[in-house]
Amino acid sequence: MANFIDSEQDFYSKICSLENLFLAFNNARKGKTKRRYVKRFQLDLHNNLTKLQQELVSQTYLPNKLKTFTLRDPKTRKISKSAFRDRVVHHALCNIIVPILEKSFIYDSHANQIGKGTLKAIERFDIFKRKVSRNNTITCWVLKADIKHYFDEMNHDILVGIIRKKIQDEKVIWLIKQILNTPARSFGGGANEFCKKGMPLGNLTSQFFANLYLNELDQFVKHKLRTKYYIRYVDDFVILHENKEQLELWKEEINKFLKERLKIELHPSKTHVLNLNSGINFLGFRIFYNFKLLRKSNMGNFEKKFNHMKILYNEGVINRDKVIEKLEGWMEYASQGDTFKFRKYVLRNFNRDFPYQKEKTINNKSKYGNFIRKVNGSELAFSVQQTLFMHRKGLLIKDIANERRIKETTVWEHLANLIEHKQMSVSEVLDKDKICKILSKIYSRKDRLRDIKRRLIKSSISFDEIACVMASVISKKKYKSPRSPES
Repeated sequence: MANFIDSEQDFYSKICSLENLFLAFNNARKGKTKRRYVKRFQLDLHNNLTKLQQELVSQTYLPNKLKTFTLRDPKTRKISKSAFRDRVVHHALCNIIVPILEKSFIYDSHANQIGKGTLKAIERFDIFKRKVSRNNTITCWVLKADIKHYFDEMNHDILVGIIRKKIQDEKVIWLIKQILNTPARSFGGGANEFCKKGMPLGNLTSQFFANLYLNELDQFVKHKLRTKYYIRYVDDFVILHENKEQLELWKEEINKFLKERLKIELHPSKTHVLNLNSGINFLGFRIFYNFKLLRKSNMGNFEKKFNHMKILYNEGVINRDKVIEKLEGWMEYASQGDTFKFRKYVLRNFNRDFPYQKEKTINNKSKYGNFIRKVNGSELAFSVQQTLFMHRKGLLIKDIANERRIKETTVWEHLANLIEHKQMSVSEVLDKDKICKILSKIYSRKDRLRDIKRRLIKSSISFDEIACVMASVISKKKYKSPRSPES
């Protein structure tokens, strides 16, 4: 690796290699294999990659204009979308330069890195608040800061200067400048002028360069100011300390550093020194000493998306697998806060609004199973869904109990629950003769199990089997048949 880093020419030749471009193509198409533009590019993959390689080697490569559109959920943002061929180049560039440049990143920079993210950042906040407050025995203050118009104000010359500290290959610098100077295509059809500052939201390179740019701030805060309890996620950062005056002083020094060195500044209305006791808004949560709550706006945005998925499901546009795929990440994120009741409410609605359809097959069993495990691990009463999944696979009740290390009676309770909530039919659990025999001894939905058992004179039918049939009776009175999506 040392020889590779020392040789200036190796950087660009490595970026332009067909092997790297093919790897970049595979990375760029992840999650998008059904998109039309990916299929078009893949139809003549070798020629497309070869042409791209020739353009890069001869330095005649010119990115296409960015397509720009506006998103207003959860807040208004302008997103820019590169052509697929340009995304391949972005991945090719990042494959080579990211491992070199991110070596200087501090541990508590949590954005756009493998093994990091919002959940890790929140976990670190919890650790830091306990240390600073000495297990809630002294007051803890937090500098909660945000950069003003960060992506619009990033200076290209400063960014290139940062990159030059580690990579001197002028051809690599040329490629980076080509990407930075890509004009956006406006709705009117015109093109924006080339600008020496700003970066479009949406590109892989923008995410990495945004992190790299503020790594200068990280180094200043950790090594010049010598702060211990600092966490950053893109342009959102916090510093925890027991002294409010010290944080106010650091706030001024940080703002001065940002203005002089990086040509950006702190957002005046979003940067404050706050008492942790009053709650700190950080990465979608309101964090207090002893608990964390999801912000109301965050919960509202999720419910909008959930209702939208319900419409798509009822119209047959998406299936249950897709809903689970989208719900999985959010459940893991929400479990970081004190959200037990809200998650239980979400799962109750999920069971009601997205019933398991017998005729539907699970397209991605690993994701389905992973979702079940995550939700089950978050102490929610979603264990019944795991039982359903295993029963659909053909496992016997005894096998389910052994594999999950639970009692057989618990499995029976899950099955009765599923039958009552229209997730499965009682005929999937018991044979027809046994069902008819039990039904003949049920006189009312209010009958107790032991009374039904007593009527089944000298019968080997168990209480669990009776409970399943009774659940079926209750379900017919309690629920109307849900509308099933068209196949």
